[in-house]
Amino acid sequence: MSFTVHHFGFTVSDVDRSILFYRDLLGLRLIQDAIRENLPSYDEILGFPNVKIRVALFLDAQDRMLELVEYIHPRREVRDLKNTTVGAAHPSFAVEDLDREYDRLKAAGARFNSPPVRVVRDGKYLGKSLYMFDPDGITVELYEPVEGK
Repeated sequence: MSFTVHHFGFTVSDVDRSILFYRDLLGLRLIQDAIRENLPSYDEILGFPNVKIRVALFLDAQDRMLELVEYIHPRREVRDLKNTTVGAAHPSFAVEDLDREYDRLKAAGARFNSPPVRVVRDGKYLGKSLYMFDPDGITVELYEPVEGK
């Protein structure tokens, strides 16, 4: 048996605000923004009766999908999003010039753990990386690999 990643999904508090971040700041392509309700299959899959959600789907430059879901019914709940929280997850996006992206995103008001950091493992330079946060505090990694990697 083999599995292929279809998409990655995150629950957000406000799809409109998240669209501004993922589409307008990060440059992902918004391909769908829809309300889903009165769908017994969704109720069964998600495990709640009378589910109403708003779903935004994005594609990156290589057509990998990111799904953002805003729960309208039942109401969404906020939880601790520290990286040490079991179940915490983050998308990671490769960029060509992390320093330039950091400057651009910082000027736009994005929040970061740190400026770009050189990643060295086992004595080998792998590239640069940083963690930033989307409007809900979801960690988003930006990574500039060494050329050819």
